[in-house]
Amino acid sequence: MRSILSLILLCTLSGYGQTMIQLNKGYENIPLTRGDTLDYTLHLEKDGVYQFSIYHNGIAVYYSLSEERQIVFESNYPDDITGYEKFEYRSQKSGEFKLKIYRFDDPENTESGTINVFIKSLSDEEVAVRRRIRDELKAENSKNVTTVDIDHFWVAFDKLKDCKHYADSVEVIQKEYLDKATNGLIDFIQVREFTAEKFVEIIAKNIDYYRSIRKNSYLAKEMEPVINEVFKRFSELYPLFKPFKVCFAIGIKNTGGTVSDRFVLIGTEVAVFQNNGEDIREKLKRLVAHECGHTQQKPSRDPEAVKCPLLYQSIREGACDFMAELITGNENINEYGRKNESKLWSEFKNELCNQDIGNWLYNSYRVKDKPSDLGYYIGYEICKSYYDNCDDKRDAISEIIGMDDPVLFLVKSGYDKKVKN
Repeated sequence: MRSILSLILLCTLSGYGQTMIQLNKGYENIPLTRGDTLDYTLHLEKDGVYQFSIYHNGIAVYYSLSEERQIVFESNYPDDITGYEKFEYRSQKSGEFKLKIYRFDDPENTESGTINVFIKSLSDEEVAVRRRIRDELKAENSKNVTTVDIDHFWVAFDKLKDCKHYADSVEVIQKEYLDKATNGLIDFIQVREFTAEKFVEIIAKNIDYYRSIRKNSYLAKEMEPVINEVFKRFSELYPLFKPFKVCFAIGIKNTGGTVSDRFVLIGTEVAVFQNNGEDIREKLKRLVAHECGHTQQKPSRDPEAVKCPLLYQSIREGACDFMAELITGNENINEYGRKNESKLWSEFKNELCNQDIGNWLYNSYRVKDKPSDLGYYIGYEICKSYYDNCDDKRDAISEIIGMDDPVLFLVKSGYDKKVKN
């Protein structure tokens, strides 16, 4: 067995002295307030596999792991004030790493809370199990479309009924699902910060929902030919198109689709939920086409561009909806948007360059009196107007995908004049 690491974390807090934290030992109730940073130094060994567990109680946090000032892992936008944040890291070399945990700077976040930290080094036997799983998944990971994570999820789901305690349920989800993740699900776990604890909580609250989508979830296994059609059509419209792999997995009801640096990631439990008898295969096709649009977009690098976060992100989302329409041939119809277009545009213009985009995007959890995510609709209409105004449609598509100056793009689209008329 690999010798136990002399893993020492030196924690320096404002107002606190040094604290030594040992490997495989939990440390609880570490205070964290605005302006403080938990700043740890870790010595990791080459090929070691480490599981990081951070429990934040009453305060939303960001965290990062870095080596020689290069970040090798960092958290995304925090979802909760209280909960577990977990990630796994395989060290490519021996040396010192830095783990930092600090308060997420947001007006809605609390001023202080506590943190629990536990870092586990997997034993040689546990690493061998991971290696065996990797070998078993080689064939699946070589595919352009992976779906075996769906099978693993339902195996875990069925075993939950025999669990007598919360800890048993967490262990089942971890061992039967998350530990058997394909490369795509590994990315999904990082992008959406999945943990076994979050799965157990969400499944318990939505057990009937998960049962209701089980049959439709298997439709994802039939999607590879359809997805290949999406790739083909996208490349016809946009010759620079470079396809990503597509992973269908089961999540915690917080996303239908997103992307990583190498995958289109489909939250199948959301994507296959059926409304008003809609065709699930067509819905999945449209969703994959939308997310493929995101894989082709690049961050704005124009130093002269006016920074308009709301307009910028709405156009990016609308561009992907517009591309999905061109690829699938299914018109993007938003009845509420069309009936209220002038009013919506007037309201949107008043917030055009807002940093806070929550009134228009990613707001399904808080919008009650109208459809959510209406920024998608506004962005789509701007892109459609831009396309209609261009004589060279291929150039228009390149400019829509490559948009990096939202204000200039809006002016060229002629959308404002179109709505006024």
